[in-house]
Amino acid sequence: MKKLVAVHLLNDFSGSPFVFRQALLALQQQGVEITLHTATPGGEGFLSGLTGVQYQPIRYRHSSKKWWTLLRFLLAQWQLFWRLLLQLKADDTVYINTLLPMGAALAARLRGCQVVYHIHEVSIQPAALRRLLTAVARATAHKVVFVSQYVANQFSFEKASTEVVYNALDAAFVQQARQVSSPNVQVPFVVLMLCSLKAYKGVYSMLELARRLPAIRFHMVLNSSQAEVDRFARGQQLPENVRLYSVTKNTLWHYQQAHLVVNLSHPDKWIETFGLTLLEAMACGRPVIAPPVGGPLEVVTHGLEGYCIDARDIDALVSGVEDLYNDFRKYVRFADNARRKAEQFSASRFATELSAVFGLPPVPPPIPDLGSAVHNLETAEHSQ
Repeated sequence: MKKLVAVHLLNDFSGSPFVFRQALLALQQQGVEITLHTATPGGEGFLSGLTGVQYQPIRYRHSSKKWWTLLRFLLAQWQLFWRLLLQLKADDTVYINTLLPMGAALAARLRGCQVVYHIHEVSIQPAALRRLLTAVARATAHKVVFVSQYVANQFSFEKASTEVVYNALDAAFVQQARQVSSPNVQVPFVVLMLCSLKAYKGVYSMLELARRLPAIRFHMVLNSSQAEVDRFARGQQLPENVRLYSVTKNTLWHYQQAHLVVNLSHPDKWIETFGLTLLEAMACGRPVIAPPVGGPLEVVTHGLEGYCIDARDIDALVSGVEDLYNDFRKYVRFADNARRKAEQFSASRFATELSAVFGLPPVPPPIPDLGSAVHNLETAEHSQ
């Protein structure tokens, strides 16, 4: 395979384009020529700026109105379908990230191309859309990559070969994470959460934690613009020990300030399929609190690198945070365990396992991806 047509619907700074970037870089290192179809309404995302990749933009963006987002989604599928139907050749391989680009999958199958899916998500709403996207994937996929065993267990692909390839941290991030002092002995104690500005992601649980624990500082890095963050803040009575930050590529600075990193997604509304921010935090030697279901259980062991606690149980969350705040010896032990566990999710392992999916030979250790490693400790500028 020397030519790859890659498709990702929305290029932003969320987890799935971050992982897809790593995948494309690993394949590019094997000499694969890549054309990438994606929408970047924010002007930049993790998939931006890949040297040697030919970009073909998609017209798509989210809207505050669900019906308008759905219409835009369908129009993007129409655009993808006809564009690829006219451009593809039978010997092309089409690599589809997430279930969403169904138009690309249908066109690729009609043209006789090999179709490889990389599936991250299970909580697509509405349910009817999830069923449609899953049906298209089952009908078109030759190979499927899942980001965790939990995700693999949610699907049945009788006709496709499937593999679990765990997400990894890029080499540049790991290099800089090693510079972060662990355990964190600075004061005050900081609890950090990085997430979308959604109720089911636990933003209100975080605020309640802050109210219950006034001696601890709580930082939230929200995957939203500064204007959106300001609008959210105006609608809340924020505790004095809470700081809000808009979307940033430089997450490492935030991990450096933190003592504990949490993922407070509500399991009844959103089940995390892996937990990349948890893994990043662990690489920095930060204990974590993770949901007790889904992919995070394959990354975090309760009582070793942190705790697995249901975010709907505020009393249990308070107890877990207080435990690590008050017991420094346990905190140090969890921090050491976290850093060791993160070493298992290496970029070289990811690249080798992904290359095997595409029938390519093992690759040498990857060169640090300085394009996406916008985690520079010395040059980052952040509001305090």
